[in-house]
Amino acid sequence: EAPAHPIHDQCFYVGRALRERLAAEEGVRGWRFVQRQGEAVFIPAGCPHQVLNVRACIKVAQDFVSPEHLPRCLSLLDAFRPLPRAHKRSEDLLGPKAIAA
Repeated sequence: EAPAHPIHDQCFYVGRALRERLAAEEGVRGWRFVQRQGEAVFIPAGCPHQVLNVRACIKVAQDFVSPEHLPRCLSLLDAFRPLPRAHKRSEDLLGPKAIAA
């Protein structure tokens, strides 16, 4: 079955070679780092990211939408709208529509 969206379906990992190609061809620079025990990472809304677990781990995530960033979250929601209805990313995960009401 073909993926509905290569990024949201997590079909590939962006390794060193692809990061270098993205930088050279598109000017897109990615960051690679190792998160250590006890450290937290903040990823802004709409920032594409990938995680590669090098050991067994437990993920704890918290989504937050501030009123100041509601327009950005709504635009991201529009970007997910073209995904098939059954796709796990097609639903309103962050609830910005409830905040805007």
